[in-house]
Amino acid sequence: MIRRRVRVRVLASLTTLAALLAVPMARVHAEEATLSCRARPVQPENRPRIGLVLGGGGARGIAHIAVLRKLEQLHIPVDCVAGTSMGALVGALYASGKSVDEIQSFVLAIDWDRLFNDSLDRRERSYRRKTDDALVVSAPGVGVSSKGLVIAGGLLAGERILLLFEKTIESVATIEHFDDLPIPYRAVAADINTGEAVVIDRGDLALAMRASMSIPGVFPPVRIGDHVVVDGGVARNVPVDVARAMGADIIIAVDVGTPLATVTPQSNVLEITGQVTGLLTVRNTREQLATLTSRDVLVSPPLGDRVATASFAKGPEALAIGKEGADAATDALSRLSIDEADYAQNVATRHGRQTPAPVVQFVRLDNHSRYRDSMILARIDIPVGKPFDAARVEDQLYRVYGLTTLSLVTYELVKENGQDGVIVHVNEKLQGPNYLEAGLSTSGDFNGRFDLSMRLGILRSPVNDSGGEVRVLASLGDETGLLTEYYQPLGVAGKYFFAGRADVRSYQIDSFDSRGDRTAEYNVRQGGAGFGFGREFGNYGAVTVGYRRDTGTVKIQIGDPAIPRTHFEGGQVYVEGTLDRLDSSYFPRDGYLARTRYTWSRGSLGADTKFDQLDFDAIDAYQFGKHSVQVGLRYHVTTSGVAPLQSIYRLGGFSRLVGFESNQLTGQDYGVALLGYSYRIGRVLNQDALVGTTLEYGNAWVDRSRMSWGNSLLNGSIYVGLNSWIGPILLGVGARQGGDYNIFLEVGHRF
Repeated sequence: MIRRRVRVRVLASLTTLAALLAVPMARVHAEEATLSCRARPVQPENRPRIGLVLGGGGARGIAHIAVLRKLEQLHIPVDCVAGTSMGALVGALYASGKSVDEIQSFVLAIDWDRLFNDSLDRRERSYRRKTDDALVVSAPGVGVSSKGLVIAGGLLAGERILLLFEKTIESVATIEHFDDLPIPYRAVAADINTGEAVVIDRGDLALAMRASMSIPGVFPPVRIGDHVVVDGGVARNVPVDVARAMGADIIIAVDVGTPLATVTPQSNVLEITGQVTGLLTVRNTREQLATLTSRDVLVSPPLGDRVATASFAKGPEALAIGKEGADAATDALSRLSIDEADYAQNVATRHGRQTPAPVVQFVRLDNHSRYRDSMILARIDIPVGKPFDAARVEDQLYRVYGLTTLSLVTYELVKENGQDGVIVHVNEKLQGPNYLEAGLSTSGDFNGRFDLSMRLGILRSPVNDSGGEVRVLASLGDETGLLTEYYQPLGVAGKYFFAGRADVRSYQIDSFDSRGDRTAEYNVRQGGAGFGFGREFGNYGAVTVGYRRDTGTVKIQIGDPAIPRTHFEGGQVYVEGTLDRLDSSYFPRDGYLARTRYTWSRGSLGADTKFDQLDFDAIDAYQFGKHSVQVGLRYHVTTSGVAPLQSIYRLGGFSRLVGFESNQLTGQDYGVALLGYSYRIGRVLNQDALVGTTLEYGNAWVDRSRMSWGNSLLNGSIYVGLNSWIGPILLGVGARQGGDYNIFLEVGHRF
């Protein structure tokens, strides 16, 4: 069995920041290193071995690709590669046999904003997590323990990056030792506990690339062997001595590091912290570049402040500047050229080490979560005996990741006992299983009406190895209440489920006259419990059958004091089916939703009023570029009997006849047809900011026999929206047929 071990080399001692700045770094001892740069025969014989060193620099590292292109144009062979951070990424791709054109196409095609965002597209979340949108609470992120809040080791776990790297290096993924790659390769990281540089020379190549790019605070550290490592830039940003230790006679070093800024007493804490990190990087870079000799070549693209570390959108500009730097070094590089025939042989040898997609002969789960193995494996189908399909496996792993309580769900191609196989790695979020949930809902019309409700709770997930969950959620403000919920998947695959819920709440209901004036305000206090059994269909939707029992009182707060307090009892059974593929339940731009529910209220079930209701909602959104069109229909009717006050339908507000105030229209029945348009104007705090408009046509009726499109009202709106961390924010103007309009602000309301 070839096990994936990681061997490390101690390059330097960084015990404290002060020591780092005061004492020169130790060198790699050549006798400790594998002279992989000299291990293979070359043409012409006895020529000096050339080591390529690619430094870190974030987006500035895209300039490396232009330098690679220059080396190939000049027929300069590369016998080994050492890289740090972005240099480790570009270097790994080149060492794995990718052509310069392939590397350039790959890097420029990456959606870097999406790559640096581990959140899943809503359509890929589990159906359970989609239903959380009705509560308008934050996704599981910040944990809670007996010691207080628990926060992840980085803003991102690196799920998308690691899966992308695995797919990209698939042709060499089963190679155990990096000396056996088309070009011998080393990635450099830094031990976060000791400050030592860590040279990664074997194991999972994709993980080595990811480890070298583990920017502190952005990505959590990665365990490599006995070391916990972060971005190698803080220890060896331009690892010249690593290439020397591999046996290189001549070094071509490419420095794309970010120069130090100017700090003043007025600089903020982020600028000062960034400068301290910069000192680490710049100092060790100077140390390394000082070791270059007259035989070596230094390429320094004049990036200046034209391309910043995070300016990945400036990829083409970084390439152009990289070409400037490479062109400036042409004379020095030209003396390393070899003739065309020898160079062609060198290239042929490199590409001969790549392999086609392996035939999967076994699948194994490396599970570091509270979920049982069978539950996870039921969501993954990797056929044995067939070629590995990276895209298919990636989709399945995202489905598991859609549980949202896992930090990483990745795979690794391995060779054991001569057989190719797949190991699936599953890691739970370190801040779980108790997650803090928070949400905010506001609604106002700038005419004196302003409602505010805040929610705070705990989600424990999972409570058992089959994925059960317990939630406790409190609400304060204009709507107060307490909710407890238990959810339990059933069966090996968890396709069936049981859900139980109990809650108490107090809320207001307004009554309006025909002119839209508020005539009364009722306070409703309600408590109840219910349960349901259902069947999920992947992350597409579910069918649920359930029962609900309620009791409560309705008391007038503002209005005729002669109206007595009333007590009510509710008892209902329902059947509900949902198909949900919307990209957002707040600002849908693509996908579709269809939901149907039928409710029976009967005295035999505990109700004091007999009635039936049918509810149907459908939304279809079409996206083209930054534009999107939405088409929707709402049809809600009391098909039998008369629904009591607490069960009648209420309309008003965005997408529910926006020309009316929230809850201004009431009735036993209503219907609304909607046509919307939105345009994405940009991103704010990594969230879409939109402008849009809606046309809404419908009404509410007391008597269904009068329900018709002929006596409906046309409404319309213009709005600005932002899906922020506190919930969806909507500011706009709504108007209705007849000339009445209102300015509205809504936070935490669904489309």
